[in-house]
Amino acid sequence: MIFVVVILAYLFASIPVGYIFSKWFNKTEIMKMGSKNPGAANVISNVGPLWGISVGIIDLLIKGYFFTLLLQAMDLPEVHFNFSLIALIIGHNWSLFLVMKGGRGVLTSIGVFCGLGLYLEVLILFLLLVVVGRLLIYKDSAFWTLIAIMTLPVLMIVFERELNIFYIVVTILFFVILKRILSNSPLSVFSRFPYTFINRIIWDRDIFNKEKWLEQKL
Repeated sequence: MIFVVVILAYLFASIPVGYIFSKWFNKTEIMKMGSKNPGAANVISNVGPLWGISVGIIDLLIKGYFFTLLLQAMDLPEVHFNFSLIALIIGHNWSLFLVMKGGRGVLTSIGVFCGLGLYLEVLILFLLLVVVGRLLIYKDSAFWTLIAIMTLPVLMIVFERELNIFYIVVTILFFVILKRILSNSPLSVFSRFPYTFINRIIWDRDIFNKEKWLEQKL
């Protein structure tokens, strides 16, 4: 049973909504443009706000939030539930249908966190990092995403969340960070090491200059 649920979770999350919308409705190769990933932000920039927002809603609510609620409603054993949520993020980040490439997993992870009941943590991070940080201090969302990844476990400890939920969240965050490191870029993380590695960890791209990075086409 565990293998069936985990595989289904992986395959469901592997559906590359951003790629499908871009390819079918705009004839755009989203994996070769901008940040080279099929996430909502890249679709907004290169296809249009309507499709990008639609991708974001699907990744956040359907892939992340509602699928988490569905798994909870199935009353699965704890180990099945845990591995299914982890498979969900792995499937989104390394899609079978995109030859093991995919999105960053941020919105889907947020949906999962909300499904796990971490509304307060998500709200605090949104207000402090997105509203205050990105809008008033520094406008690079990749940097604030990294800060959020490091801050979330601390907030969970402060709010005394269940240990099992804490382990799930930390594991999901690990795969989000791993995706930043491995990237969709054809450039190996070991190329120009540690320059590329550091840029991917902090800025989620191969070079510091965001404009030059987004202008590159494969």
